[in-house]
Amino acid sequence: MKAICLLLLVIMPAPAIAGDLWEVVSTSVGPDGKPQPYTQNICFPNGGMDPSQMLGGLGNCTFDQKNGNASAMTFSMTCKTPGMAADLESMKVVGDARLNGDRFDMRYTITMGGNQQPGGDFKMAGSLEAHKVGPCSEH
Repeated sequence: MKAICLLLLVIMPAPAIAGDLWEVVSTSVGPDGKPQPYTQNICFPNGGMDPSQMLGGLGNCTFDQKNGNASAMTFSMTCKTPGMAADLESMKVVGDARLNGDRFDMRYTITMGGNQQPGGDFKMAGSLEAHKVGPCSEH
Protein backbone atom coordinates (compact mmCIF):
# COMPACT_ATOMS: atom_id res chain seq x y z
CA MET A 1 0.00 0.00 0.00
CA LYS A 2 2.75 2.45 0.89
CA ALA A 3 4.37 1.95 -2.54
CA ILE A 4 1.05 2.71 -4.26
CA CYS A 5 0.60 5.92 -2.27
CA LEU A 6 4.15 7.02 -3.09
CA LEU A 7 3.52 6.30 -6.77
CA LEU A 8 0.44 8.50 -6.68
CA LEU A 9 2.33 11.35 -5.03
CA VAL A 10 4.60 11.53 -8.08
CA ILE A 11 1.68 11.44 -10.49
CA MET A 12 2.93 14.45 -12.42
CA PRO A 13 5.12 14.20 -15.51
CA ALA A 14 8.57 15.77 -15.75
CA PRO A 15 8.66 19.49 -16.55
CA ALA A 16 8.88 20.58 -20.18
CA ILE A 17 11.38 23.21 -21.36
CA ALA A 18 9.01 25.88 -22.73
CA GLY A 19 5.34 26.73 -22.39
CA ASP A 20 3.11 27.69 -19.49
CA LEU A 21 4.05 27.25 -15.83
CA TRP A 22 1.21 25.78 -13.73
CA GLU A 23 0.93 25.34 -9.97
CA VAL A 24 -0.61 21.90 -9.46
CA VAL A 25 -2.13 20.68 -6.20
CA SER A 26 -3.09 17.02 -6.24
CA THR A 27 -4.80 15.27 -3.37
CA SER A 28 -5.20 11.52 -3.08
CA VAL A 29 -7.15 9.83 -0.34
CA GLY A 30 -5.03 7.02 1.08
CA PRO A 31 -6.18 3.64 2.37
CA ASP A 32 -6.56 5.15 5.84
CA GLY A 33 -9.02 7.76 4.50
CA LYS A 34 -6.67 10.68 5.11
CA PRO A 35 -6.02 13.18 2.27
CA GLN A 36 -2.44 13.29 1.02
CA PRO A 37 -1.87 16.64 -0.74
CA TYR A 38 1.11 17.32 -2.99
CA THR A 39 1.97 20.69 -4.62
CA GLN A 40 4.36 21.26 -7.48
CA ASN A 41 5.03 23.70 -10.33
CA ILE A 42 5.08 22.09 -13.78
CA CYS A 43 5.67 23.41 -17.30
CA PHE A 44 3.25 22.27 -20.00
CA PRO A 45 3.33 23.11 -23.70
CA ASN A 46 1.08 26.08 -24.51
CA GLY A 47 -2.50 24.76 -24.55
CA GLY A 48 -1.26 21.28 -23.56
CA MET A 49 -3.44 20.44 -20.55
CA ASP A 50 -5.31 17.12 -20.63
CA PRO A 51 -5.89 14.22 -18.22
CA SER A 52 -3.43 11.86 -19.92
CA GLN A 53 -0.60 14.38 -19.37
CA MET A 54 -1.62 15.05 -15.79
CA LEU A 55 -1.71 11.32 -14.98
CA GLY A 56 1.42 10.51 -16.98
CA GLY A 57 3.28 9.41 -13.85
CA LEU A 58 1.10 6.30 -13.68
CA GLY A 59 2.86 4.80 -16.70
CA ASN A 60 1.72 4.29 -20.27
CA CYS A 61 -1.89 5.52 -20.31
CA THR A 62 -4.33 5.14 -23.19
CA PHE A 63 -7.89 6.43 -23.33
CA ASP A 64 -10.58 3.76 -23.32
CA GLN A 65 -13.28 6.44 -23.55
CA LYS A 66 -13.15 10.22 -23.84
CA ASN A 67 -16.27 12.41 -24.15
CA GLY A 68 -16.24 16.17 -24.55
CA ASN A 69 -13.27 18.47 -24.91
CA ALA A 70 -10.77 20.20 -22.63
CA SER A 71 -13.38 22.63 -21.31
CA ALA A 72 -15.53 19.73 -20.00
CA MET A 73 -14.72 16.06 -20.44
CA THR A 74 -15.31 12.67 -18.90
CA PHE A 75 -12.81 9.89 -19.50
CA SER A 76 -11.64 6.40 -18.68
CA MET A 77 -8.09 5.21 -19.22
CA THR A 78 -6.01 2.11 -18.76
CA CYS A 79 -2.50 2.73 -17.46
CA LYS A 80 0.24 0.11 -17.45
CA THR A 81 3.19 0.60 -15.13
CA PRO A 82 6.21 -1.53 -16.04
CA GLY A 83 8.08 -2.97 -13.08
CA MET A 84 5.05 -3.23 -10.76
CA ALA A 85 3.80 -6.56 -9.42
CA ALA A 86 1.63 -8.30 -12.05
CA ASP A 87 -1.65 -7.67 -10.21
CA LEU A 88 -0.80 -3.95 -9.83
CA GLU A 89 0.74 -3.37 -13.27
CA SER A 90 -2.55 -2.36 -14.94
CA MET A 91 -4.76 0.38 -13.52
CA LYS A 92 -8.13 1.75 -14.58
CA VAL A 93 -8.68 5.48 -14.19
CA VAL A 94 -12.09 7.14 -14.55
CA GLY A 95 -12.86 10.79 -14.01
CA ASP A 96 -13.83 14.18 -15.29
CA ALA A 97 -11.79 17.26 -16.14
CA ARG A 98 -12.44 20.91 -16.89
CA LEU A 99 -10.24 23.61 -18.35
CA ASN A 100 -11.49 27.15 -17.86
CA GLY A 101 -8.94 29.70 -19.04
CA ASP A 102 -6.03 29.59 -16.62
CA ARG A 103 -7.59 26.96 -14.33
CA PHE A 104 -7.70 23.16 -14.70
CA ASP A 105 -9.67 20.85 -12.37
CA MET A 106 -9.85 17.06 -12.43
CA ARG A 107 -11.46 14.38 -10.25
CA TYR A 108 -10.54 10.72 -10.71
CA THR A 109 -10.69 7.23 -9.23
CA ILE A 110 -7.88 4.72 -9.76
CA THR A 111 -8.71 1.00 -9.50
CA MET A 112 -6.06 -1.74 -9.29
CA GLY A 113 -6.34 -5.50 -9.05
CA GLY A 114 -6.87 -6.79 -5.55
CA ASN A 115 -5.15 -10.16 -5.55
CA GLN A 116 -3.17 -9.09 -2.48
CA GLN A 117 -6.21 -7.59 -0.73
CA PRO A 118 -8.84 -9.69 1.02
CA GLY A 119 -11.54 -7.17 -0.01
CA GLY A 120 -10.81 -7.31 -3.77
CA ASP A 121 -9.82 -4.37 -5.94
CA PHE A 122 -7.95 -1.45 -4.41
CA LYS A 123 -9.49 1.96 -5.18
CA MET A 124 -8.10 5.41 -4.55
CA ALA A 125 -9.90 8.67 -5.22
CA GLY A 126 -8.09 11.85 -6.06
CA SER A 127 -8.45 15.39 -7.26
CA LEU A 128 -6.21 17.83 -8.99
CA GLU A 129 -6.45 21.61 -9.18
CA ALA A 130 -4.05 23.67 -11.26
CA HIS A 131 -3.74 27.29 -12.24
CA LYS A 132 -1.39 29.02 -14.64
CA VAL A 133 1.20 31.17 -12.89
CA GLY A 134 3.12 32.49 -15.93
CA PRO A 135 5.55 31.43 -18.62
CA CYS A 136 8.12 28.69 -18.05
CA SER A 137 11.68 29.83 -17.71
CA GLU A 138 14.20 28.17 -20.00
CA HIS A 139 17.19 27.17 -17.87
